[in-house]
Amino acid sequence: MAAWAYLLDRANGATMLTIPAGHMLAALTSVLGEVAEVSAVLAARRTTALVADTGETLPVSAPDQVLVSGVLVSGAPVSIHYRGGAARDEDGLFWEINGTEGDIRVLGPSGHTEMVQLSLKGARNGEKAFRPLEVPALYRSGWPQDVVPGNVARLYARMARDLREGTLTAPSFDDAVAVHRVIAAIEKAAEGGSRTAPA
Repeated sequence: MAAWAYLLDRANGATMLTIPAGHMLAALTSVLGEVAEVSAVLAARRTTALVADTGETLPVSAPDQVLVSGVLVSGAPVSIHYRGGAARDEDGLFWEINGTEGDIRVLGPSGHTEMVQLSLKGARNGEKAFRPLEVPALYRSGWPQDVVPGNVARLYARMARDLREGTLTAPSFDDAVAVHRVIAAIEKAAEGGSRTAPA
């Protein structure tokens, strides 16, 4: 659609790296901690796109492959791969966390973690297969069932509680800046071919 054509030009700043991968970085750092350094490859494998509603062919400079490897401040290694296009099945997002006592998988229909219903699977110690992990009903009761309005409502509730109680539980502007520093480090690493720390 012509309305989405701005996503094709990397100069506009609205890319796979800055939107879905950016939200994934926010989730990853919220769960696992800050990023210490990254290496990256950003590739635009499809250099043109057909606009379905106009028939126009437009150039593409935004990357459709985002590959990041790095190390968290804790010393844990991390690897992320985003690619353009829809998944063949319902598991467009596959995030696996390997821990000392077991492993967790976060699954979703696309890499837009902020916009899709996620599910959890886990395996502990000597278990050979992952099993579904149920999210307690109290985490979802009282909120809109649709993912996006539910996420926004929960965020607003956390912000209101923070204002009332003087706490800092909701993501802040500083959190957004930290994610964008990682994004800038990914871009710099991809351009220079070297490991880069967020500045």
